[in-house]
Amino acid sequence: MKKMTESAQNRFKMTEKTHKEEKVGGREWIVRTLKRIEERQKRIDRRTRMLAAGLRELFMLGEDYVSMVACQDKTDVAILSALREAGVTGRQSGELAVQLDINHRDVSRRIYHMNKRMDKEIGEEIIKKYGHKWKLLPRLRRDFSSSKCE
Repeated sequence: MKKMTESAQNRFKMTEKTHKEEKVGGREWIVRTLKRIEERQKRIDRRTRMLAAGLRELFMLGEDYVSMVACQDKTDVAILSALREAGVTGRQSGELAVQLDINHRDVSRRIYHMNKRMDKEIGEEIIKKYGHKWKLLPRLRRDFSSSKCE
């Protein structure tokens, strides 16, 4: 922004005001700008999650999408496929552990982490515990079976 000043030598001399980036410093200005951008991104993510929550029942969650988001390694994929094969009855942690040759506590821990990742992505857990058994959500079983038929 330019400002008019009067001096003895030049009747009217134009001077410039310093910008915020010059006052704060280049690095600090960049940090502040990045924080503003991150806040804007968080607001957009919140809105997207809200829209996705409203349309959740219309989404078809394919097995490849769920395994990409929820599973970190082949053990997670094996747990997911074992629960899909178990169907409506589900499986206990011990049964899954024997089938996959891992500790039963690791099964529960991995399922909790898979649920956490899916909850962060779509706002919904994919595996629920009913009594002592872990079961896939009915909607997820339906989506998996419809994707196999196609």
